[in-house]
Amino acid sequence: MATPDPRAKTPELREKTASQSFWRRPWWHWVAGGFAVVLLALVAVAALFDWNWLRNPAQSFITAATGRQTVINGRLDGEWSLTPRFVIEDFHMANADWAREKELISFERAEVVVDLRELLRGRTVLREILLVKPQVALERRADGEGNWTFGVEAATDVAAPEDRTEMPLIGRLRIQDGRFLYHDEKAGIDVDAQVDTVRASGGEGTDRVRLGGRGTMHGEAFRLRMTGGSLLSLRENEEPYPLTIELDVGETKGRISGTLADPIKFEGLDLEVALSGPDLGKLQIITGVPLPMTPPYDLKGRLQRDGAILRIENMAGRVGNSDLGGMIRVDTGRERLYIEADLHSKVLDYRDIGPLIGLRPEGERAPNTAAMTENQKAAAQKAGQVAAKAGPPPKVLPDAPLAIEQIRQVDAKVKFRGDKVEAPNTPLSGVDLDLLLENSVLHLRPLKLGVAGGQVNADIRIDARSDAVLTQYDVKLNKFRLERFLEAAGLKDSGSGEINGRIQLVGYGDTVQKSLGSANGDIRLAMDHGSLSNLAMELVGLDIGQAALFWAGGDKQIPLRCFVTDFNVERGLMVPRVFVLDTTDTTVTAEGSISLTQELLGLKIKAHPKDSSLLSARAPININGAFSRPAVSVDATSLAARGAGAIALGVLLTPLASILAFIEPGLETDSDCAALLKQVQTGKPG
Repeated sequence: MATPDPRAKTPELREKTASQSFWRRPWWHWVAGGFAVVLLALVAVAALFDWNWLRNPAQSFITAATGRQTVINGRLDGEWSLTPRFVIEDFHMANADWAREKELISFERAEVVVDLRELLRGRTVLREILLVKPQVALERRADGEGNWTFGVEAATDVAAPEDRTEMPLIGRLRIQDGRFLYHDEKAGIDVDAQVDTVRASGGEGTDRVRLGGRGTMHGEAFRLRMTGGSLLSLRENEEPYPLTIELDVGETKGRISGTLADPIKFEGLDLEVALSGPDLGKLQIITGVPLPMTPPYDLKGRLQRDGAILRIENMAGRVGNSDLGGMIRVDTGRERLYIEADLHSKVLDYRDIGPLIGLRPEGERAPNTAAMTENQKAAAQKAGQVAAKAGPPPKVLPDAPLAIEQIRQVDAKVKFRGDKVEAPNTPLSGVDLDLLLENSVLHLRPLKLGVAGGQVNADIRIDARSDAVLTQYDVKLNKFRLERFLEAAGLKDSGSGEINGRIQLVGYGDTVQKSLGSANGDIRLAMDHGSLSNLAMELVGLDIGQAALFWAGGDKQIPLRCFVTDFNVERGLMVPRVFVLDTTDTTVTAEGSISLTQELLGLKIKAHPKDSSLLSARAPININGAFSRPAVSVDATSLAARGAGAIALGVLLTPLASILAFIEPGLETDSDCAALLKQVQTGKPG
């Protein structure tokens, strides 16, 4: 029997030796082995992982962050790579309780490709975004609260970026069948737009972005076309971001083109703006800035922004038949919107400012009689006469409501200068206007308008702080030349003289017609040395034929020494306290009334010969009818008393000094009417 070798290892010894050798391996063997185990575990998890496990945590996180119930009904999916694609289907976020739409945000499918390597470097790079049938419904209540304002503090973590560099880098963005809803009770805006395409056709965000939308706004067709800079330049480029927007709302068309220094904060604007449309007032539904009603316009300017202040400079274009240029500044940072403007017009058509004072827009412009042949003029006149006989007489005083709501919404300071004013049959020249609007009180002071070689100086105050809109008028008429009025009416060499006057009224109402129809105050006019042809009655377009000849004794120039009227106005009814027209041989007086409320005339004009030996027994003339269709007739049943002129003059001129002082200080001592008063007082009326 052989003897065992003492060096031979028993199985127990061999097992013990192997175990000791395993544990004595180098440390990197352990690291490699551990990495292999982790890798195998990750592969196993990735193979077995279901992304839908994240659905409930994701819903809970978004709901907690926004305070809006969020539901994901579809699947979640993802990829295990350095540029994974994540997919969310059938996403719904609830709207505010008070909102009209049930959901704030929803989409059928969203795909996002994220670059994890860039994310580890601290940059958010989204190589691709795809949104299928997304819908966003933004709403704002009348009190200014928006449904995008979340009611929890955590919402600040998901708020929009405040800086351009916080924007993610987006390579390619695609939206299919998108819908954008915006309902604003405060601004009265209602938009329902379909977003057709938003695409950057190149890779890595190098191409420009184009967006198109259609829908409705305030019931009118709405279309938007936008072209922006590349998605890459939206975040990284230090150059200003290029932007072009074309917007159509009904007949209103706008185009904005230029750059933004910071497109996220919408600051550093340097944009060329072009606007055209039927009425500037309709721009309020787009801009939120109350503007007056106007005729069709076509304007261009340069839009800039400095914080809360928007400026349109170098504005130029046309409003109706008038040119318009200047600057507009809008301050949105105050408690009330503040508008400041400095505007200028070389040639102003009076009809273009009609809507500002309540004149209703004309369906068609009046024909240009200067370019008509005599036959055309006769045909137009005949057509006008036929139209005048059909139906009730048209109103003369402006009856369209003034922009009271606009007066109550904004504060403003406006300067306007017009070099020339065009008006048919009215000799107007330049206009100079300063407007101040504060806390629902509009003040026009001064309002200067050149008329017939003289000037209107008006101070008009409209107080809209209560429902009973109060208007105060103080209008001075300085040195109008009668001959200029007559020449403009085609009656050259039919009269002469200088007219001064003053109107002081206080009335209530949201139209000029209502305001004057309820007015109390005084209207006083005076005309010094001049002359007047009896045929100048044609000034009002009347054919009194034999009546004029019978009253005045033929077509001749009548020297005028003085003409003074003093009307008391009470509740819109004008009654002459004094009405005297004095010539060398006759004194003319008037009695009756004029209704501003009903726009009706009711005056009787009487002639009083100064010399009873004159064979000029003249019957009174009645002026009746509507302002737009006055009727003149001779009262043959009554004759003026002969030789009563001197007596009538003495009685009527008694308050003359106070009347002239009211019109213009100095007239009571330095005028032909004042000289006439002295003659009457000394018993020498002349």
